[in-house]
Formats: sequence, C-alpha cells, structure tokens
Amino acid sequence: MNVRLTPLQRHALAALAVLVACKGGTPVRAETTATFDLAARIEPGCLVDGLGTDGDAGHMGTLDFGSDSSLSTATHTASVLATQAIRLRCTPGVALLMAVDGGAHALSGVRHLQRGSDAAARIAYNVCRDAACAQPITIGSTTGIAVMASNSEDISLPLHASLTLPGTLSAGTYSDTLTVTLSW
Repeated sequence: MNVRLTPLQRHALAALAVLVACKGGTPVRAETTATFDLAARIEPGCLVDGLGTDGDAGHMGTLDFGSDSSLSTATHTASVLATQAIRLRCTPGVALLMAVDGGAHALSGVRHLQRGSDAAARIAYNVCRDAACAQPITIGSTTGIAVMASNSEDISLPLHASLTLPGTLSAGTYSDTLTVTLSW
C-alpha cells in the first residue's frame, strides 16, 4: 500500500515524531562538563583581642614590685603573667617578636621608676624574659616568643622585672610606663 501525503501532512507527521522522541523515545542530549580549581592560602599572623584601629592594644597589665621601707635594700621581682589584660592568639609556628622600650625615665640604657616629676628620685630596674631575671630584655632589642599549637590560642608574654632598693629613698610611689611592641 502506497500512501501519498500532502506537504502539510508530512510536516505534521515530522512534528509528531519529535514529540514522541521527547516524550519517551530516545531523548535528545547535549552534555558538557568542565572543571575548575579552588584554593585558599592561610597567612601566618596574630590577633590581639581588644586591638584598636591605630594598633594600640591599651593597658596590658602591671609589673607590681609591692611596698617596702624607705631604708630597705631588698630585691623585689614582679611578673605581668598574673595581670596580663590582653589576649594574644597566633598561628602556630609564626615568628613572633617582642620589643620593650626604655619607658619614660630611661637613662644611659637603664630603665628607672621615678617618684612623680622628681628626676633625682629614681630606682633602676631590669625587664627580663624569666622570673629569675637571668635573660634580660635590653632597650632596643627584640626577643622571640615561641608559638606552638599548645599555646597558640592564649599566649602569655614573658615579662618579668627585678629591682634592688638602695635603702636611701624618699617615701612615695615610684612608677614608669613601658611600651611593648609585637611584630610577626
């Protein structure tokens, strides 16, 4: 049997074939694949909680030598560990450096506590890395602080001090203010 179709019928039949193919016959496919890379770089660094936009962390603690008689020649020590008011966190293994300036009353490379504005009423003192003050932190030098996984979330700064009273001091409060600079 030979069937003859008009052009309109042929067109309708072709459209039906496409519809059947899309509905359950062999689907028409176009597949495209591509890859892309992802990367992240973690830079070593530190975070000082409470750091202002000017880089100033504010008051970090107190080295308190206590009280004694004006005639005393005793040696006193102090540590900032118990009063450290900043929280320092660093990437483990970062190269953390600390410098301590000469304070407000340094003279000839030696730090001094001073009573008020009286430059004649001074007590020399040393700042050190250790409680025995066997490892001094001199003015203008830097000292490394070890940052490991065990202390990276709360690093204590090794700041200790020692002074020996001369036994000839006037009564009063002797003080100084030091600036600690951290770099990494």
